Amino acid sequence: MPTCPKCGAEVEKDELFCHSCGTRLTTEQSRAPNKGAHFRDEDVCFEVEHRRDYTGLVSFGIFLVIIGIVFIANPNVISNFSSWTEQMTKAKSLLRPPQDLIYSAALFFGLIGLSDFFLAGVRYISYRARRRVLSNVLSGVALILFSYLIYLYGRHDLTWPVVFATEIVACGLLIILYSTLRFAFPRQLR
Repeated sequence: MPTCPKCGAEVEKDELFCHSCGTRLTTEQSRAPNKGAHFRDEDVCFEVEHRRDYTGLVSFGIFLVIIGIVFIANPNVISNFSSWTEQMTKAKSLLRPPQDLIYSAALFFGLIGLSDFFLAGVRYISYRARRRVLSNVLSGVALILFSYLIYLYGRHDLTWPVVFATEIVACGLLIILYSTLRFAFPRQLR
């Protein structure tokens, strides 16, 4: 029986694509690759997992802990949000959220930003995946800045349009920084 030239899976003679990895098959199938062959993730159509990354599971656990902390800090967060949306529906305009809800949002985004720094450290220690570490650090910076801007909005130091405009500019600058670093140091940020 013929085999896929990329992954070595057995395929039917008249199949156009490998059912295992999605590689387009030619009429001339080759022999199975040697056992020690390594493939880049970009070479495989269907993501083949070479090494499990459990940081996603850790990230979900951290997210649940953060939700718990926000509810401990403000047990009325759901009722605050519900009454705020009802008031906006009645007024048919955007209203300022209650102070407790603003501080709960600042706490939530600040903790999410800190968790990105923690995940960056875990990824670096576990996998030495510098590209993912860089993206985690920069997203952590963006989230902590957003948290601080929300806090300033809660203190009436900023208006909400200024908060969003500042965050958009900061995210744009962080994306430019990330892209520039990836371009300047392609080998170091794998």
